[in-house]
Amino acid sequence: MMAKSLSRRGFLQLSGALAASGVLAACAAPVGAPATGGASAGTGQVNLIWDTFRGPGTGWNEERIETFKERYPNVNIEFRPLTGSSQQDNYGKMYAMHAAGDLGDIIAFDPSHFHFWRAIDKKIIMPIDDLVEADGTDLSQWYDQFMVLQYHQGKLYGLPSWGWAGFDTLVTNAVHFDEAGIALPEPTAHDTSMDTVGEWARSFYREGERFGLTIGYSEASIVVLCRIFNSDLINEDGTRCLLLDDPNAQTALRWVYDLAVVDRVLPAPGSVENFPAAQLDGRITMNMGGSLNVRNYHRDIKDETVGRAWQILFPTREDGRFPSQIRGGTWNILNGCKHPTEAYQFLLHITSTDGCYSFNLVAGQGAFVRPDVMQKLIEGNPIHEWFLPNLENGIPAHAPANSRGREYTDAVAQWSTLLFDPTQPVDFEKGLEDLHKNIQAVLDMEPA
Repeated sequence: MMAKSLSRRGFLQLSGALAASGVLAACAAPVGAPATGGASAGTGQVNLIWDTFRGPGTGWNEERIETFKERYPNVNIEFRPLTGSSQQDNYGKMYAMHAAGDLGDIIAFDPSHFHFWRAIDKKIIMPIDDLVEADGTDLSQWYDQFMVLQYHQGKLYGLPSWGWAGFDTLVTNAVHFDEAGIALPEPTAHDTSMDTVGEWARSFYREGERFGLTIGYSEASIVVLCRIFNSDLINEDGTRCLLLDDPNAQTALRWVYDLAVVDRVLPAPGSVENFPAAQLDGRITMNMGGSLNVRNYHRDIKDETVGRAWQILFPTREDGRFPSQIRGGTWNILNGCKHPTEAYQFLLHITSTDGCYSFNLVAGQGAFVRPDVMQKLIEGNPIHEWFLPNLENGIPAHAPANSRGREYTDAVAQWSTLLFDPTQPVDFEKGLEDLHKNIQAVLDMEPA
């Protein structure tokens, strides 16, 4: 079902993340009551394990377990935080745990990290259609674009966790624009040309002091860059790289190449260790990122004479869509879980209004997956309204058909970095061909 459009109202100033606790208390169901009006968990003693790298150390996971325990005293949930050095390392750990028969009951194989379909094909996670029907869950609680991500071959395998429109904006330090006497575009407008962005990148550059623009050469960035220029990186079926076939995609990467290699006004790969920290210090004017990056930059500014948060959205495409890559996560239940009804009630608990709201403010996640949560976030901090246009008119991510997500993202990052490295410049046509061929080689692999 389609989620209802979100209305826009007046705002209150942000009172801080811990203000969410009052909302949580107000939303809590009475002790012993089910999370929804549908099926409830049983009354016998139940033990579940929650394995996740989402939220450890923030207190969010423990709060969710505690409030769930108030509703279902008979259900014990053991929280086992995954703490690998990267998200991809944690997925590898989860595959190994499953092979050893030690993977938890509540887990997450996120679609936008391209592990969702692989986990389904390996029969690691179970469909939840019957649980949804028995509970009578209203799936329109979540935005449709994030619910769509939870399906595979007609079956539903999870409920939305995090979600945003990807690297769809330029996280911008407005102080630099004020100092230069340049008027900033409205934060929800899509009318700044890429020629203008390129001019700003060059004009704000100060050798050894400041970069006017920074771009991380990940799959998330390269896809959106191609979409800005009315193309894409791979086709919707996830079987073909488009770089050598579509002149628009080549124009997109040439735009970056001219800034990075020809004019040398972008940082060399790896030369800036932490883009967000450098922007807080005033060493970056515009950083290609997304809504979560904008919110975090706004949150972390200590001196408004050095930095003031703004965003510059990319121009509307010829098809009327906004350049973006709708990205989202999921909460899943282990295939073979002994207590799926109770596990499903816990999924409802952590994806509910209060669970999702605190997932944003306590766990620090970009969980823009529910209209009601977006309204609460806007009321707390009006900056969240900036993110609505791209949520409502964004473009879905395209995944490799063979579930080779890790190999795909690695290939994009590795060969894009080589193409745009000014310290070891390569001919554009040769670098483009290498990038295309290595992406296509992954898409041509046997299914994972």
